[in-house]
Amino acid sequence: MKLIEEIKLANGLKLKIYDLSRTIAADTVKVEISLQTKISLKKSYFTDNQDYDQVKNIMGAKLAYEHKLERAFVPKENEDSVRDDLINTFKSNSLDYLASVNFPRKMALSMLKDIKKNPYKYQSRANSDSEE
Repeated sequence: MKLIEEIKLANGLKLKIYDLSRTIAADTVKVEISLQTKISLKKSYFTDNQDYDQVKNIMGAKLAYEHKLERAFVPKENEDSVRDDLINTFKSNSLDYLASVNFPRKMALSMLKDIKKNPYKYQSRANSDSEE
């Protein structure tokens, strides 16, 4: 995993773009990028302290956002242009959303909604720490 670029967003988050590309055959590659940022969890995102505690107990003090884009069986000579195209498309379509002041709050509330809807998928950090 190689860091390609780090972008400081208007809302204070840092978006990191990693290259995960790898060779498939002698003349083809799988071009893959990972876009990642961390969001500090804040009580102010929630209307109820119990909701904040629930998300924090399961996810910790920081939430991780990751989005992957990939193209398989790319001719080796096109690897750089395909990677650049993936990055530029993401920037054009999604960067403003991630840079929005409301993005961290929306992500935290989305996580809360998923935890409440699918509690079986999640285990409290307090429980998992005590088992180690």
